[in-house]
Amino acid sequence: MIIVMQCVIRYAIAQIEDIDITLSTLGLLFLILATVLIAAGGYVINDIYDVVADKINKAKKRIVGISVDEKQAKLIYFTLTFTGLGLGFILTNLMAHPIYFIYFLLSAGSLYLYARFIKKYALIGNLLVSILVGLSVILVPLFELVPATNTSNNEEQLGAFMVFISVGIFAFAITLIRELVKDIEDIQGDHVAGYKTLPIVLGAQRTARFSVVLTLIIITFISWYTFTFLYDYKIAVATVFFAIIGPLGYCCSKLWEATKKSELSHVSLILKVIMFVGICIIPLLIHAIYYA
Repeated sequence: MIIVMQCVIRYAIAQIEDIDITLSTLGLLFLILATVLIAAGGYVINDIYDVVADKINKAKKRIVGISVDEKQAKLIYFTLTFTGLGLGFILTNLMAHPIYFIYFLLSAGSLYLYARFIKKYALIGNLLVSILVGLSVILVPLFELVPATNTSNNEEQLGAFMVFISVGIFAFAITLIRELVKDIEDIQGDHVAGYKTLPIVLGAQRTARFSVVLTLIIITFISWYTFTFLYDYKIAVATVFFAIIGPLGYCCSKLWEATKKSELSHVSLILKVIMFVGICIIPLLIHAIYYA
Protein backbone atom coordinates (compact mmCIF):
# COMPACT_ATOMS: atom_id res chain seq x y z
CA MET A 1 0.00 0.00 0.00
CA ILE A 2 2.90 2.37 0.76
CA ILE A 3 4.32 1.86 -2.73
CA VAL A 4 1.00 2.64 -4.44
CA MET A 5 0.35 5.58 -2.12
CA GLN A 6 3.70 7.25 -2.73
CA CYS A 7 3.59 6.63 -6.50
CA VAL A 8 0.10 8.17 -6.71
CA ILE A 9 1.24 11.18 -4.70
CA ARG A 10 4.26 11.63 -6.96
CA TYR A 11 1.98 11.47 -10.00
CA ALA A 12 -0.31 14.06 -8.42
CA ILE A 13 2.66 16.38 -7.81
CA ALA A 14 3.69 16.02 -11.45
CA GLN A 15 0.24 17.25 -12.51
CA ILE A 16 0.79 20.65 -10.92
CA GLU A 17 2.23 23.23 -13.27
CA ASP A 18 4.64 25.99 -12.22
CA ILE A 19 6.27 24.05 -9.41
CA ASP A 20 9.78 22.64 -9.14
CA ILE A 21 10.64 19.14 -7.95
CA THR A 22 13.84 17.61 -6.62
CA LEU A 23 14.01 13.84 -7.05
CA SER A 24 15.08 11.90 -10.12
CA THR A 25 13.43 8.56 -10.89
CA LEU A 26 16.26 6.81 -9.04
CA GLY A 27 15.86 9.15 -6.08
CA LEU A 28 12.13 8.44 -5.92
CA LEU A 29 12.87 4.70 -6.05
CA PHE A 30 15.31 5.04 -3.15
CA LEU A 31 12.74 7.01 -1.15
CA ILE A 32 9.99 4.45 -1.68
CA LEU A 33 12.26 1.47 -0.96
CA ALA A 34 13.66 3.08 2.19
CA THR A 35 10.15 3.79 3.46
CA VAL A 36 8.84 0.31 2.64
CA LEU A 37 11.82 -1.51 4.15
CA ILE A 38 11.72 0.46 7.41
CA ALA A 39 7.95 -0.07 7.65
CA ALA A 40 8.40 -3.81 6.98
CA GLY A 41 11.02 -3.93 9.71
CA GLY A 42 8.50 -2.28 12.01
CA TYR A 43 5.96 -5.02 11.28
CA VAL A 44 8.54 -7.71 12.06
CA ILE A 45 9.72 -6.22 15.37
CA ASN A 46 6.09 -5.70 16.37
CA ASP A 47 5.36 -9.38 15.76
CA ILE A 48 8.44 -10.34 17.80
CA TYR A 49 7.27 -8.45 20.88
CA ASP A 50 3.60 -9.30 20.33
CA VAL A 51 3.92 -13.09 20.52
CA VAL A 52 1.87 -13.47 23.71
CA ALA A 53 -1.04 -11.35 22.47
CA ASP A 54 -0.90 -12.85 18.97
CA LYS A 55 -1.39 -16.37 20.33
CA ILE A 56 -4.98 -15.24 20.93
CA ASN A 57 -5.48 -12.35 18.50
CA LYS A 58 -3.85 -13.99 15.47
CA ALA A 59 -3.83 -17.65 16.37
CA LYS A 60 -4.06 -18.82 12.74
CA LYS A 61 -2.01 -16.01 11.17
CA ARG A 62 0.95 -15.94 13.53
CA ILE A 63 4.37 -16.31 11.88
CA VAL A 64 6.95 -15.55 14.59
CA GLY A 65 7.27 -18.60 16.82
CA ILE A 66 5.74 -20.93 14.22
CA SER A 67 7.17 -20.50 10.69
CA VAL A 68 10.05 -18.30 11.86
CA ASP A 69 11.76 -18.43 15.25
CA GLU A 70 12.61 -15.28 17.21
CA LYS A 71 16.30 -15.30 16.26
CA GLN A 72 15.50 -15.48 12.55
CA ALA A 73 12.85 -12.79 12.93
CA LYS A 74 15.34 -10.44 14.59
CA LEU A 75 17.81 -11.03 11.75
CA ILE A 76 15.07 -10.16 9.23
CA TYR A 77 14.21 -7.05 11.25
CA PHE A 78 17.79 -5.78 11.35
CA THR A 79 18.31 -6.55 7.64
CA LEU A 80 15.16 -4.70 6.57
CA THR A 81 15.67 -1.74 8.89
CA PHE A 82 19.36 -1.13 8.23
CA THR A 83 18.93 -1.59 4.47
CA GLY A 84 16.17 1.03 4.59
CA LEU A 85 18.35 3.34 6.67
CA GLY A 86 21.23 2.83 4.25
CA LEU A 87 19.08 3.78 1.27
CA GLY A 88 17.79 6.81 3.15
CA PHE A 89 21.35 7.87 3.98
CA ILE A 90 22.44 7.55 0.34
CA LEU A 91 19.37 9.43 -0.90
CA THR A 92 19.67 12.37 1.48
CA ASN A 93 23.36 12.78 0.69
CA LEU A 94 22.71 12.62 -3.07
CA MET A 95 20.14 15.38 -2.52
CA ALA A 96 22.78 17.37 -0.60
CA HIS A 97 20.29 17.55 2.29
CA PRO A 98 21.69 15.06 4.84
CA ILE A 99 19.53 16.61 7.56
CA TYR A 100 16.56 14.80 5.97
CA PHE A 101 18.09 11.51 7.13
CA ILE A 102 16.68 12.35 10.57
CA TYR A 103 13.24 11.33 9.25
CA PHE A 104 14.40 7.77 8.55
CA LEU A 105 16.16 7.52 11.92
CA LEU A 106 13.08 8.78 13.77
CA SER A 107 10.79 6.40 11.86
CA ALA A 108 12.92 3.34 12.58
CA GLY A 109 13.41 4.35 16.21
CA SER A 110 9.71 5.11 16.71
CA LEU A 111 8.66 1.74 15.28
CA TYR A 112 11.04 -0.07 17.61
CA LEU A 113 9.88 1.91 20.66
CA TYR A 114 6.26 1.32 19.66
CA ALA A 115 6.75 -2.44 19.48
CA ARG A 116 8.90 -2.64 22.63
CA PHE A 117 7.11 -0.22 24.95
CA ILE A 118 4.60 2.31 23.63
CA LYS A 119 1.89 0.05 22.18
CA LYS A 120 1.10 -1.21 25.68
CA TYR A 121 -0.38 2.12 26.73
CA ALA A 122 -3.75 3.67 25.95
CA LEU A 123 -3.91 5.96 22.92
CA ILE A 124 -0.18 6.82 22.84
CA GLY A 125 0.66 3.92 20.55
CA ASN A 126 -2.37 4.64 18.36
CA LEU A 127 -1.29 8.26 17.96
CA LEU A 128 2.30 7.30 17.13
CA VAL A 129 1.30 4.86 14.38
CA SER A 130 -1.18 7.38 12.96
CA ILE A 131 1.45 10.13 12.92
CA LEU A 132 3.91 7.85 11.09
CA VAL A 133 1.28 6.99 8.46
CA GLY A 134 0.42 10.67 8.02
CA LEU A 135 4.12 11.52 7.65
CA SER A 136 4.56 8.78 5.04
CA VAL A 137 1.96 10.61 2.93
CA ILE A 138 3.71 13.95 3.35
CA LEU A 139 7.13 12.39 2.75
CA VAL A 140 7.12 12.57 -1.06
CA PRO A 141 6.01 16.25 -1.16
CA LEU A 142 8.55 17.00 1.58
CA PHE A 143 11.41 15.52 -0.42
CA GLU A 144 10.15 16.81 -3.79
CA LEU A 145 8.95 20.33 -3.04
CA VAL A 146 10.76 21.74 -0.01
CA PRO A 147 14.37 21.38 -1.27
CA ALA A 148 13.36 23.03 -4.58
CA THR A 149 11.75 26.02 -2.86
CA ASN A 150 13.36 29.46 -3.25
CA THR A 151 12.32 33.10 -3.12
CA SER A 152 11.02 33.07 -6.69
CA ASN A 153 8.68 30.06 -6.32
CA ASN A 154 7.93 30.09 -2.59
CA GLU A 155 4.19 30.79 -2.94
CA GLU A 156 3.56 28.05 -5.51
CA GLN A 157 5.65 25.45 -3.66
CA LEU A 158 4.06 26.22 -0.29
CA GLY A 159 0.55 26.14 -1.76
CA ALA A 160 1.14 22.71 -3.28
CA PHE A 161 2.72 21.41 -0.08
CA MET A 162 -0.26 22.53 2.00
CA VAL A 163 -2.61 20.52 -0.23
CA PHE A 164 -0.67 17.38 0.64
CA ILE A 165 -0.60 18.36 4.31
CA SER A 166 -4.40 18.06 4.15
CA VAL A 167 -4.04 14.57 2.68
CA GLY A 168 -1.61 13.67 5.46
CA ILE A 169 -4.15 14.81 8.07
CA PHE A 170 -6.77 12.61 6.39
CA ALA A 171 -4.42 9.61 6.51
CA PHE A 172 -3.61 10.31 10.16
CA ALA A 173 -7.28 10.50 11.13
CA ILE A 174 -8.39 7.35 9.29
CA THR A 175 -5.44 5.41 10.69
CA LEU A 176 -6.23 6.56 14.24
CA ILE A 177 -9.80 5.30 14.00
CA ARG A 178 -8.66 2.02 12.46
CA GLU A 179 -6.05 1.53 15.21
CA LEU A 180 -8.74 2.01 17.86
CA VAL A 181 -11.02 -0.48 16.10
CA LYS A 182 -8.18 -3.00 15.91
CA ASP A 183 -7.52 -2.53 19.64
CA ILE A 184 -11.17 -3.34 20.37
CA GLU A 185 -10.86 -6.38 18.13
CA ASP A 186 -7.68 -7.52 19.94
CA ILE A 187 -8.87 -6.81 23.48
CA GLN A 188 -8.66 -10.42 24.69
CA GLY A 189 -5.07 -11.05 23.64
CA ASP A 190 -3.94 -7.59 24.74
CA HIS A 191 -5.47 -8.18 28.17
CA VAL A 192 -3.58 -11.47 28.55
CA ALA A 193 -0.35 -9.72 27.47
CA GLY A 194 -0.85 -7.08 30.15
CA TYR A 195 -1.40 -4.16 27.78
CA LYS A 196 -3.35 -1.08 28.87
CA THR A 197 -4.95 -0.15 25.55
CA LEU A 198 -7.94 2.19 25.40
CA PRO A 199 -10.56 -0.61 25.19
CA ILE A 200 -9.03 -2.23 28.28
CA VAL A 201 -8.94 1.06 30.19
CA LEU A 202 -12.31 2.49 29.08
CA GLY A 203 -14.11 -0.60 27.88
CA ALA A 204 -14.83 -1.81 24.35
CA GLN A 205 -18.19 -0.06 23.99
CA ARG A 206 -16.93 3.32 25.16
CA THR A 207 -13.94 3.08 22.84
CA ALA A 208 -16.26 2.22 19.96
CA ARG A 209 -18.45 5.24 20.74
CA PHE A 210 -15.35 7.43 21.01
CA SER A 211 -14.27 6.16 17.57
CA VAL A 212 -17.69 7.04 16.17
CA VAL A 213 -17.37 10.60 17.50
CA LEU A 214 -13.92 10.91 15.89
CA THR A 215 -15.33 9.61 12.62
CA LEU A 216 -18.14 12.17 12.68
CA ILE A 217 -15.56 14.93 13.24
CA ILE A 218 -13.61 13.67 10.23
CA ILE A 219 -16.77 13.57 8.11
CA THR A 220 -17.48 17.18 9.11
CA PHE A 221 -13.93 18.28 8.22
CA ILE A 222 -13.94 16.48 4.86
CA SER A 223 -17.36 17.90 4.01
CA TRP A 224 -16.18 21.44 4.83
CA TYR A 225 -12.99 20.98 2.82
CA THR A 226 -14.85 19.54 -0.16
CA PHE A 227 -17.48 22.26 -0.38
CA THR A 228 -14.91 25.00 0.28
CA PHE A 229 -12.20 24.02 -2.19
CA LEU A 230 -13.85 21.62 -4.66
CA TYR A 231 -17.39 22.99 -4.97
CA ASP A 232 -17.03 24.11 -8.60
CA TYR A 233 -15.81 20.67 -9.68
CA LYS A 234 -18.90 18.49 -9.34
CA ILE A 235 -17.18 15.23 -10.27
CA ALA A 236 -14.69 15.69 -7.42
CA VAL A 237 -17.50 16.50 -4.96
CA ALA A 238 -19.46 13.41 -5.99
CA THR A 239 -16.35 11.23 -5.83
CA VAL A 240 -15.46 12.38 -2.32
CA PHE A 241 -19.04 11.85 -1.16
CA PHE A 242 -19.44 8.33 -2.56
CA ALA A 243 -15.85 7.13 -2.00
CA ILE A 244 -15.11 8.65 1.41
CA ILE A 245 -17.96 10.42 3.23
CA GLY A 246 -20.60 7.76 2.51
CA PRO A 247 -18.40 4.81 3.55
CA LEU A 248 -17.32 6.68 6.70
CA GLY A 249 -20.97 7.15 7.60
CA TYR A 250 -21.48 3.42 7.03
CA CYS A 251 -18.56 2.71 9.39
CA CYS A 252 -20.20 4.89 12.04
CA SER A 253 -23.44 2.94 11.88
CA LYS A 254 -21.69 -0.44 11.97
CA LEU A 255 -19.25 0.56 14.71
CA TRP A 256 -22.01 1.93 16.94
CA GLU A 257 -23.65 -1.49 17.17
CA ALA A 258 -20.64 -3.79 16.60
CA THR A 259 -20.17 -6.46 19.26
CA LYS A 260 -18.55 -9.38 17.43
CA LYS A 261 -14.93 -9.62 16.30
CA SER A 262 -16.08 -10.31 12.73
CA GLU A 263 -18.04 -7.03 12.72
CA LEU A 264 -15.02 -5.09 13.96
CA SER A 265 -12.82 -6.76 11.33
CA HIS A 266 -15.33 -5.67 8.70
CA VAL A 267 -15.17 -2.04 9.86
CA SER A 268 -11.36 -2.18 9.94
CA LEU A 269 -11.29 -3.47 6.37
CA ILE A 270 -13.68 -0.74 5.17
CA LEU A 271 -11.48 1.92 6.79
CA LYS A 272 -8.44 0.46 5.04
CA VAL A 273 -10.28 0.61 1.70
CA ILE A 274 -11.35 4.21 2.40
CA MET A 275 -7.72 5.14 3.01
CA PHE A 276 -6.59 3.44 -0.20
CA VAL A 277 -9.35 5.00 -2.31
CA GLY A 278 -8.77 8.39 -0.70
CA ILE A 279 -5.13 8.30 -1.75
CA CYS A 280 -5.95 7.06 -5.26
CA ILE A 281 -8.31 9.97 -5.98
CA ILE A 282 -5.69 12.61 -5.09
CA PRO A 283 -4.86 13.30 -8.78
CA LEU A 284 -8.55 14.06 -9.39
CA LEU A 285 -8.62 16.43 -6.42
CA ILE A 286 -5.42 18.14 -7.58
CA HIS A 287 -7.02 18.71 -10.97
CA ALA A 288 -10.12 20.14 -9.28
CA ILE A 289 -8.15 22.49 -7.04
CA TYR A 290 -5.80 23.80 -9.72
CA TYR A 291 -7.66 23.56 -13.01
CA ALA A 292 -11.43 23.51 -12.36
